Amino acid sequence: MYLETDRLLIRDFEIKDADALFKLKYDKRILEFLPGLIKRDAGIDDIKEAIQYFVSVKDTGNYEHEVLYAVVRKECNTIIGALSISDHPFLYETQVGWMIRQEFCQRGYASEAANAFTDHLFSTHHYDYVIAIMDVDNPASYHTALKSGFKLFEKRTVYDYKYGRYGDDYYYFRKFNPKSATKYRFYGDLEYDGRHS
Repeated sequence: MYLETDRLLIRDFEIKDADALFKLKYDKRILEFLPGLIKRDAGIDDIKEAIQYFVSVKDTGNYEHEVLYAVVRKECNTIIGALSISDHPFLYETQVGWMIRQEFCQRGYASEAANAFTDHLFSTHHYDYVIAIMDVDNPASYHTALKSGFKLFEKRTVYDYKYGRYGDDYYYFRKFNPKSATKYRFYGDLEYDGRHS
C-alpha cells in the first residue's frame, strides 16, 4: 500500500522499520490503550516477525490477524504512527484503527491518515462499511473517529460470562462506503442511528 495525503505517507512496514515500530509499540499513550499491540511484552525479534507477517499478507485482503501500515510524516520522513485493519474475531466485521506517537498528537495526523485509509479501502474492497471501536476513556480516538467520517452507533458494555463480570465499556463506530446501498442498516431493514448515551 502506498497512499499520500497533504502531510503524510501511508505505506507498508518493512523490516528496516523494526526500531520505529518498536518505539511506537512502547509509546506511553499507545501502551495505555493498546498494551497487547503485536504481543504484550514484544521484543525487537517479535516486531520483526510481525512485520514479516504484514509483508506476507500484503495485498491479499487477508485480515484474519491484525495488519499494520506505517504513517510517515513527509516533512521529516519519520514514522509517527500506524493504521491497523483486522477482521474482528468476535464482531465478525472489518475493524480499522489508528495510533500516533504522543509527541505528534493533537495535530490532526490521525484523522488525516484514517480518512485516506478508509477511502482507499472503500475504493479497493467491497466493504459496505468498516468499524472502529475504542475505550470510552480515550477521547482523542473518539474525536478522531468523528473527524474521519465515522458515525457513533453505540456505547457498549462487555459482559464476561466466563468470569461472571462486566468488562470495560467501549464506543462502536461505523463508516459507510459512499457507493454502498447500505447506509443505516443495523438491525433488520429499519433505519437505525444507534443507541448511545
